[in-house]
Amino acid sequence: MTSRYHGIGRALTVMSVVAVVSLLTGGSVSAQRGGGAGRGGGAAAKPAPPVPRLPDGTPSLGFVDPANKGVWRTTQHRDFAVELIERKEEGIPFQPWAKALYEYRIKTELKDDPEGFCLPTGGPSATSNRTQAPWEFLQMPEQKRIVRIFEGQAHMWQVIYMDGRPHPQEAFDLPTWMGHAVGHWEGDTLVVDTVGFNEGHWLSVMGAIRTSQLHLVERFTRPDYNTLRYEATIDDPGAYTRPFKIGWNLTWGMGQELVENVCVENNKYPNLYPADEGQFIKQ
Repeated sequence: MTSRYHGIGRALTVMSVVAVVSLLTGGSVSAQRGGGAGRGGGAAAKPAPPVPRLPDGTPSLGFVDPANKGVWRTTQHRDFAVELIERKEEGIPFQPWAKALYEYRIKTELKDDPEGFCLPTGGPSATSNRTQAPWEFLQMPEQKRIVRIFEGQAHMWQVIYMDGRPHPQEAFDLPTWMGHAVGHWEGDTLVVDTVGFNEGHWLSVMGAIRTSQLHLVERFTRPDYNTLRYEATIDDPGAYTRPFKIGWNLTWGMGQELVENVCVENNKYPNLYPADEGQFIKQ
């Protein structure tokens, strides 16, 4: 089985699991809400807990204790033109060559989608990915860094340095999938500034362009316990005529944890299925 079909199969499997979990969760919520505390209804739903905070006062973007564990869940935000925050009527400000390539990717039904080949994502496509895989923050104030780990995207992680360091020249000389990220707090909002992306992946699920000139500023805010607001400013003069902003909300998967999800680029390993008498057959 080629990695392309492996990636598609993985995506379908993950989305199936998400659908089942959503149905189960939806049923649980409905049962809790019942119809109110009035006559004929069950007990009123318990209010969501307040946004948890760390000892230094900053909001927790992950879970603090086993009673409040969870992960961030997203849906596919495929078309960034829909997610634009400003000047939406103008659409994505593509340069002509970038628009032509974007339209080609859509026309060919995303046949070259890097995520379908198990290549890691980065930036907005990591926050909202094709497989809708969850992810979580690990805040380490004593180490002055925050780590974001992803269930999908080839099990990637992103280190966000919170010690005030600048971007090193190496980030530009040796670009990577996730880029080099530094962060700081603006009130209750985590601001992440990232440069040094390679050009191996797409900016969006639908194939928006990403070049090595991309300068990405992301803002993560937890306005309430169950919501994470994501906004990003995309400044990539290699593909766009001006910077533009996108944004959407993610939901908290209370009680959920990340699971093992293995996806290997260009996988040629044979699939083995058990057959009679303890033998195996190669498919």
